[in-house]
Amino acid sequence: MISKKALAVIKRAQLKTGKKYTAARTVKYSIKKAIRATDLGDGFGRFVISTTRLGPNTFRRIEVFGNDYNIISGAWVFSGDQQGYMLDSYSSAEDHWFFTAWNPTNSIRFVTVTVIAKLKP
Repeated sequence: MISKKALAVIKRAQLKTGKKYTAARTVKYSIKKAIRATDLGDGFGRFVISTTRLGPNTFRRIEVFGNDYNIISGAWVFSGDQQGYMLDSYSSAEDHWFFTAWNPTNSIRFVTVTVIAKLKP
């Protein structure tokens, strides 16, 4: 579920621009299926999660499950040079991270998320 704060931002933008922003389905990723993993030592790792497609004028929730890792932080990169927003980026549990990506443009965008995690004891 998208946070109330994120929904409020989208509703204000809809009123201001007159555009309708729609929700795309939630995508769920496991840290085990990361497209790139970098060992940072002492049980820490950096995991680049699969790139997610965002259609024009849409927002999408992205969930990352840490499995054997506790997720410490998350970051993101949008494709292209047009504006894109990450409305939410937070942890709901030690091994679960949420992102809400918003593409307010009229073109397809891609977002890649990365997490830093530590192997569970």
